[in-house]
Amino acid sequence: MEQLANLPLPALMTFGAVLGIIFGVRHLGLLQGQKSAPATTSAAQVAAVIVDPTALNKATTALDGHTEATRALTKACEQMSEHVRYLTAEMDRVREELRIQREIRRDR
Repeated sequence: MEQLANLPLPALMTFGAVLGIIFGVRHLGLLQGQKSAPATTSAAQVAAVIVDPTALNKATTALDGHTEATRALTKACEQMSEHVRYLTAEMDRVREELRIQREIRRDR
């Protein structure tokens, strides 16, 4: 749980949305179980959720979407890291060129 705070904001928002979808699907499954069975015991509610696989299928689909979004975010971060490395190298070259120009002007 401590590692959740280290996630970037888009990944954290996606994780929260998927978690919300999972809880929503679970809640809708419980409501469907209550509507289909007149029994009010909690065992009947749990049995209805276990027997009805649509909630599990929807949660699996949502998790697959989250996995794809996480992979896309990881790829984008890796590409951004490559660009930052390139820009850093270019800035080092510019800094060195400015230092050389400054030294040349001092010698004149």
